[in-house]
Amino acid sequence: MIRGRAEKSFQLLSSYLYMLKLKNPGTIVEIENDSESRFKYLFMEIGSCLAGFRSQMQPVIAVDACFLKGKYFGSLFVATCKDGNNNVYPIAWGVGDSENDASWEWFFTNLRSAIGHEIPDLVFVSDRHKSNSKAVLTVFPNALHVHYIYHIGQNVKGKFKHENVHALFYKAAKAYPESEFHELFNDLERYDPAVSTYLREASFSRWVRAYSDGKRFDIMTTNIAECLNTTLADARKFSIQCLMEYIRNMLQQWFYERRGHASKMARHLTSWAEGQIAKRFALSQYWLSEPIDMYRFNVKDGNSGGIVDLKAKTCTCRVFDFDKLSCGHALAAARSRNIDLYTLSSAYYQTEALLCAYVDPIMPVGSQADWIVPNERASVNLLPPATRRPCGRRKTCRIPSAGEGEEEGKMWSLWSNWPQSPNLLKSNKSG
Repeated sequence: MIRGRAEKSFQLLSSYLYMLKLKNPGTIVEIENDSESRFKYLFMEIGSCLAGFRSQMQPVIAVDACFLKGKYFGSLFVATCKDGNNNVYPIAWGVGDSENDASWEWFFTNLRSAIGHEIPDLVFVSDRHKSNSKAVLTVFPNALHVHYIYHIGQNVKGKFKHENVHALFYKAAKAYPESEFHELFNDLERYDPAVSTYLREASFSRWVRAYSDGKRFDIMTTNIAECLNTTLADARKFSIQCLMEYIRNMLQQWFYERRGHASKMARHLTSWAEGQIAKRFALSQYWLSEPIDMYRFNVKDGNSGGIVDLKAKTCTCRVFDFDKLSCGHALAAARSRNIDLYTLSSAYYQTEALLCAYVDPIMPVGSQADWIVPNERASVNLLPPATRRPCGRRKTCRIPSAGEGEEEGKMWSLWSNWPQSPNLLKSNKSG
């Protein structure tokens, strides 16, 4: 009652988005309706987020979608990345009728118009949803598209009942050198040849870190997108205009808090990156570094060691290559030459880059009574979608997506139809 009727929210949407663009320069919004003026799609990218991504972020975008819980059916789409302090950095949002070919392609088309399609080494990380994969290939044909490992791991766990297979799969997926991956993969194959057959069909280049050429950094899952879905678990019950305002207000708070946090960082690198470097530095403190030439070193760590090239910023352990942060071998080599350790890491991890990412505040749209909207916008009569929910208690748990294991699917089916108390739902929200 406080937030108004869902139908009224659709009529306010055009005016709200106009004010959002007015208060936040650079913001991109698009609405599409059908021939009967019923809502079909929405795309929203706030200018501050867009500017930060274009200039300061790793070009690795995790995409995901989750269902809306309001009066009308729909799905919320999100594209997000990580900042240099390992925080979630949302880029764009969308609303469509469901996760189908048309909705995903419309979302990606608008995303391409906003961020551009000539971004070097652009990577998309997603689940194995067929519509998602098809849309990436159509709209971003030159981008690398990889899958996150959770769903594949759940399928391995459900299909193959060997006790150690699941843990071995994750070790193999996250291995840095190809030699280590193949050693672990051979162990999987010894448990059951069917396991290796299934994983080969999933394509190594899509889920194995060692075959990713280092373009995906350390992002092996879509957790950065899925945690947004959890954060918005209650807000997804709101009507569409209230949901967009909730998201804007959430980002306003995040930008303020993170800008303040970044301004207190006194080091060259972000606090998260500093922590990673400190751990590796302590581990490599007594490793022996033997120079090969001016830039290359053979570092002995008591095991396989690593050959470091400080100029190319590579190491045979491949941690330096993939994380874009100095590995222990690189730190040992740099220390032997009195080279500043922080100059070896990617610019994405610098404190200055983090400050620049949050330098532009996200402004509120103000009270509706104070909106000054052109008549052509204010008079837009946008109707709600034709597909509304039936009467009765609404389901609050998702339907398992394609690619999840049969056992997991059965569990989700039972859970989503089980009569639950509000307290039980609240305690299991993170699931």
